[in-house]
Amino acid sequence: MKSKILIFLFFATPSFLVADSNPKRFGFIVGVSEYKELALGDLKTAKSDALGMTKILFSYGSYNRIQTLVREGSVNSTPTKYNILSHFEALLEETNPDDLFVFYFSGHGVVDYNDRVYLLPEDANPQKPFETGIAVEQLLEMTKKYKLKRVVFFIDACRNPDDGKGEEGRKYLEGSSFRDSEIVSVFYSTKVGYSSYEDPKSGYGVFTKFLIYGLEGRADSNYNGEVSYSELSNYVISSLREWSKTNQKLQKPYTKEYAEKSEDTVLTYAVNPETSLADAPLFNPYNPTYAFRSFLFPGWGQYARGQEEKGKIIMSIFALGVLYAGYQYNTYRNDKAAYESAVGIPPNSRVVETVALNYYLIEPYRQRMETSRTNLSQALTALLVLWSANVFDFYLLGPNPKEKSGVWLEFHWENQGYMGMDRIGKLGYAMQF
Repeated sequence: MKSKILIFLFFATPSFLVADSNPKRFGFIVGVSEYKELALGDLKTAKSDALGMTKILFSYGSYNRIQTLVREGSVNSTPTKYNILSHFEALLEETNPDDLFVFYFSGHGVVDYNDRVYLLPEDANPQKPFETGIAVEQLLEMTKKYKLKRVVFFIDACRNPDDGKGEEGRKYLEGSSFRDSEIVSVFYSTKVGYSSYEDPKSGYGVFTKFLIYGLEGRADSNYNGEVSYSELSNYVISSLREWSKTNQKLQKPYTKEYAEKSEDTVLTYAVNPETSLADAPLFNPYNPTYAFRSFLFPGWGQYARGQEEKGKIIMSIFALGVLYAGYQYNTYRNDKAAYESAVGIPPNSRVVETVALNYYLIEPYRQRMETSRTNLSQALTALLVLWSANVFDFYLLGPNPKEKSGVWLEFHWENQGYMGMDRIGKLGYAMQF
């Protein structure tokens, strides 16, 4: 079991700054499930947490830009320290003071003796956690440099690495104005000495599961169609207390306020979908449908479940192999027919030369037929080997069945234009929510 903390950090600059008539919303999401150093230990739900938060903010928050760093992306999108800091800075450069900037991190983290929180990227060194980690205060200082008035940090990290309405919502938030807020708040998922749990049913951390519920609309206590920071924090705290009682596990969330707050900050529009993302069936890359496709035609199952590039390569090689085998079969048939129809001299026991003559007349046809048979046999053997390798790859080299997606492309979503309908960027086929 791992101890995790969730931190909400809001930073406000003086209100006399000139407001942008069209403030935007930016999201920066990081999920670290697998670490290069074995001593840190992998996390089962961190990547799913990040993908879930990306989906919620994109669907119900009308965010203009959301950039997500998770493993299995391109080299530039893996959650290393350099990538996190460089992409974080690059996204900040696009912001204006009146924009909302949301940062979410799920993974390991450590706290020093001064209660400073350090996030551990994929390439963190457990022997030097503070030097190779990323201090939350460092990220906060980076946002101050751009004079952002509304910055929200959601940090779900271990303290000790050892231990249809959606469209309406986007339209609503496009036309709503941001309200001034001044708040610096830390929201811990549990007190020191207690554990933060993962939910095996949903594939998310329990904390992030209730965050998703709340951002979807269950936290909207005053039913005004908005999910604010205060509503979300109250909902998550009360929900976790009830969950702890029901499951007989102690997880004690609490908040610390470091400044007086004025008006609240709207995070998402309350949609309350019939089926929550947290309750949706987990994507199973070993689904029998995918397996049947892969058995029927190697690579098809991998392609269908999201490993598009690998699937294309396997299918292409197998298709070429089938064409080659077909060519060899046709050649064998023709050579066999030529051998069977070859005309020789009727054998005569008195004329020994007829045996030699027939050898030179018929033997070339027989040799060509045998060569064609051998080539056909080798082609079929190669197809069998490729099919077997495909089965091996499907079951042993496939994505983790507890992960929501086999993502291989960098997430870089962007909404522009009216109601955010003009979307720019690449989204892998493996995104299945």
